[in-house]
Amino acid sequence: MDSKRKVFALLVTTVLLLATVISCAAPTPEVVEKVVTQVVEKMVTQVVQETVIVEGTPQVVEKEVTKVVTVEVEKPVVETVVVEKEVVVAPEAVDRAHTLIIAIPGDVETIDPPFGAATRANETLKNLYDPMVHYKAYDSGEGYAVSAATEFEPALVESWEVSDDGLTIVLNLRQGVKFPLTGNELTAEDLYYKFERAYGVQAGTAWLFGVVGVKDISQVEITGPYQVTISLENPSPIFFNLMRDQDGGLIDSKEVKAHATDDDPWANKWMAKNYAGCGEYILESWIPGVEVVLAANPHYWKGDPYFKKVILKIIPSSTDRALLLQQGAVDIAAELSMDEMFAIQDSPGVKILSIPSREQIGLGLNNTMEPFTDPAVRRALAYAVPYETIVNDVYKGLALIPKGVFPQRSEWFEVEWPYEYDPVKAKELLVEAGYPDGFEFTLAIQQGIATMEEIAVVVQDAFREIGVDMKIDKQSAAIFQEHMAKKEQWAWMRPLLAYVDDPYYMLFLSHETGQICNWQCYSNARVDEITNEIAVILDTAERKKLSREVQEIMTEDMGMLYLAETSRMVATREDIEGWILDPDPLLKYWPLYRTE
Repeated sequence: MDSKRKVFALLVTTVLLLATVISCAAPTPEVVEKVVTQVVEKMVTQVVQETVIVEGTPQVVEKEVTKVVTVEVEKPVVETVVVEKEVVVAPEAVDRAHTLIIAIPGDVETIDPPFGAATRANETLKNLYDPMVHYKAYDSGEGYAVSAATEFEPALVESWEVSDDGLTIVLNLRQGVKFPLTGNELTAEDLYYKFERAYGVQAGTAWLFGVVGVKDISQVEITGPYQVTISLENPSPIFFNLMRDQDGGLIDSKEVKAHATDDDPWANKWMAKNYAGCGEYILESWIPGVEVVLAANPHYWKGDPYFKKVILKIIPSSTDRALLLQQGAVDIAAELSMDEMFAIQDSPGVKILSIPSREQIGLGLNNTMEPFTDPAVRRALAYAVPYETIVNDVYKGLALIPKGVFPQRSEWFEVEWPYEYDPVKAKELLVEAGYPDGFEFTLAIQQGIATMEEIAVVVQDAFREIGVDMKIDKQSAAIFQEHMAKKEQWAWMRPLLAYVDDPYYMLFLSHETGQICNWQCYSNARVDEITNEIAVILDTAERKKLSREVQEIMTEDMGMLYLAETSRMVATREDIEGWILDPDPLLKYWPLYRTE
């Protein structure tokens, strides 16, 4: 380890522990020298790549950009302090035993539930905002509990009734719940406003409600002080699955309305950085680019958690995140590469959890941008992906080679595709499509996620063999998600996981024309028809038939590439227990505890 790394690790550990021990006979001034970090501005000139549209075709150009950036510098300073003889702990010191510290690669994008789309924002929302219901969880016998995706238990909705025809759902709120920052009581007005604001901002939660057929506020009625009745046109097989989604957390309607303006009637700007929930944790502080601190909700209906605080420390380097986990300075290190996990798995105090998952690594090709408007080009690239290399070299064998557009661990997987690594076949298809000399394009990935960066390089090398020049654009989490939301990435790569194992959910989520997560802009009229049909059919055999047909169509279209099917990997300290894993990649902090 070089000296800079040692200094970095020592400083971070010292800052995180915050246990200042001071001694002397009586209050006595003493001059000490210490190193502090200051933020300064400096002018830099960089060469950046930018994708522009020229006559309908994306092209990559380079240009110089001069801008002012802020950097941190270390500077020795001399100051006078008062030291005490008695050993005391500074009042601001962190209770390390009851503080969970998680090293994350980038900042939280937003804490406004409807706008949570990236993993980091979603995980934070899941722990800040309580949903209507939770999944029931069962011990796996492998050191963690697994949620049953078809069994539910009350959360903010304490009870419910569903009519025999499935068209009327009565939701009864838990009484006596308080919003901790205002003291306002949770009532039916807040649940109604959840739907009303969703349709107003037309973001993720509106999509969520639309999936289950609640498409307009007229379908929502307050029928008691703590009761709301939902009317559906058709029964939904996944209504409660989506009511437990992190986007579905309830908010303090009075507080949010107080921050609304004529220009911002739904208080979007305020909600992006401020907290208005009644979940397991509350937002205590947020220093952009540095850390987000969550504190246990003192009025949470379920009681107190073991961890009174959760600190999300932003550490862009995955190498540094792994190092801090080894040292015990953090309890969980997010988004490590497989190489890093294998390197530290035998370190004292470290453990790696590996949990089977339906997660896929998707490489989206914007179907509205040349040359990806041509399905033949997309199929050619599917034959150019070195699937075995990705699974064996990047994931060290702890992943599956994809066999179809639906993940193999889905109960709905049926149609195997023909695609395997065959660069000769890929080149032939490119020639037939009119690209004998190949082409170039830019792939966007989120910076700081080591595994994505490794896969991008492997794919880049493989595509080069068939004459395709794929440039890699590493973007900050915020920029990456902004471009994804606007569907303006030429190509992108990220993990994909349908939180509900259901064909309708998977189709509506990312394959139906114009849908919010259809970032590849795929469109097929028959796929859209099947999506609408399967949404309201409850018979399993009929749903299986439609699911099989849609997989066959999508295999031929190859609207996007699937590079691997991964397991869920968690790098943590061995004294952290209490894991409850939902069918999503988002950790739940409340049940975790430290063994003593």
